[in-house]
Amino acid sequence: MASPIQVDNSYATKLQELHTPGTPVVFANVYDPASTAAVLSLNTGSSTPVKAIATASYAIAESYGVPDEKLTLSLNLDAIARIAPLVRAAGLPLSADLQDGYGTQLVETIQKAVALGVVGANIEDSYPEKGHARGMECLRSVEEQVERIKLAKQTAEDAGVKDFVINARTDILKLDPRPSGWSQEMVVDEAVRRGKAYLEAGATCVFVWGGSPKGVTRAEVERLVRELNGKVAVKLAGDEKGLSVKETAEIGVCRISVGPSLWFEAMNAVKRSAARILGGGQLWAGATA
Repeated sequence: MASPIQVDNSYATKLQELHTPGTPVVFANVYDPASTAAVLSLNTGSSTPVKAIATASYAIAESYGVPDEKLTLSLNLDAIARIAPLVRAAGLPLSADLQDGYGTQLVETIQKAVALGVVGANIEDSYPEKGHARGMECLRSVEEQVERIKLAKQTAEDAGVKDFVINARTDILKLDPRPSGWSQEMVVDEAVRRGKAYLEAGATCVFVWGGSPKGVTRAEVERLVRELNGKVAVKLAGDEKGLSVKETAEIGVCRISVGPSLWFEAMNAVKRSAARILGGGQLWAGATA
């Protein structure tokens, strides 16, 4: 693992300030040094579209050949350790997808992430190993998650990053089937309840994840923005009917990400190129066969 990076709260402050409703921070989530370098290369002397970097645990897991729910803390930190120096050298803040905080390892997770240069994190309220098909038992209680968010914030502060940014993810909309007897409106009500509690506990914003292919509807995002004062994070939909960054920003969210989408795009490009050359075609990307 790479050497620790100097702890510097100013990067966390910068990341906090980027979370502005209506003019959200936009993340093209990365998963290894190559993807990080590619995204960072978009910043030039005359243009700086990349304001911060965030990782995607699903894509990191796939790069190691394991499913997301099997991504260990050690593997996740190993990937972060190789990404972080590039981000710090670019003078940008780094947010890491730390899943649920790795259960009883939450304090260790935050301490080690901060030591690597991380100044913000996704922390979800679901149990990765339980999936989303067993109703409310797949999620931690609001009370427990509130305490975990407070603990994560305090741990980061004790490590020198008092402005540590927590993107508190709730998977209530991802549960499939919905909890017995619940309407979709009741599910959104619970997302709002959880969101308010997580913000009160110290989270910077709330990421209500609907998962694929269901997602979160525009009307649901609009309600969340109203109820949570714009402190809402969303993942862009990957289909042609999905809203653009501009359209999503106009709703009033403060954070937009793409999750593992760049990894999917990259792997599809590899597959297309391999099929072309193995099928007797040219290496040239513009070839049709």
